[in-house]
Amino acid sequence: MSNSYLDLLAYFGIGGAHPGGFSLTLEIFENEKIQPHHHVLDIGCGTGQTAAFLAKNFGCKVTAIDVNQIMIEKAKKRFENDGLEIDVILGDVQNMNIADHTFDFIISESVISFTNIDKTLHELSRVLKEDGSMIMIEMTAEQILSEKLQRKVSKLYGIDKVLNEKEWVLRLEQNGFQKIRKISTPSILVPSDIEEMDISENISIDFYDLWEEHIHFIEQYGHLIKYRVLECQHAAGT
Repeated sequence: MSNSYLDLLAYFGIGGAHPGGFSLTLEIFENEKIQPHHHVLDIGCGTGQTAAFLAKNFGCKVTAIDVNQIMIEKAKKRFENDGLEIDVILGDVQNMNIADHTFDFIISESVISFTNIDKTLHELSRVLKEDGSMIMIEMTAEQILSEKLQRKVSKLYGIDKVLNEKEWVLRLEQNGFQKIRKISTPSILVPSDIEEMDISENISIDFYDLWEEHIHFIEQYGHLIKYRVLECQHAAGT
């Protein structure tokens, strides 16, 4: 099923559209010990900004997956221009045609909330090695949201429910993750600085209106919906 907000990101080709933007990505990976022999999975890779950064800076093997054809085309163009050999998959993270225990590390930047959360977490646990790690950046509720606000979120972003931190931890544990810790970052949900765009031709005016609606939503409800960065490991025996 198409998601208008994700289509917007694809048509505008916005790099670092996740909460915190690409500057948060750089901050996170300052402390991650990724080695050249590691295999990293970037889910919902978008235009490939993070995947390219990982390949360039760590020399590791990278696989990038996204369900959006436009995003995949823009990611491939980036990798080709940068001379990077990155495996690119057009596919659904809820059902990946990838062998069990393939990856040493998974990065998810505001992706899981836009899917069936349990289905995606189960799949990510399946493809992560038993000693592997995952970092996820996700929209998080600061308190119980009213039904009216939940409906607004669902209509704008196509998200069924915004989980709070405890709910995220519980879902991770139920789907085969352990040693869950919060990475300390500013958690306020603000419009990310747009550092790069790869804009498609002939974009409908409706998408410009949707972007304005997104900005207005964050300004109005940013105190109720923020984000968390969580790091976790695959639970042995799952």
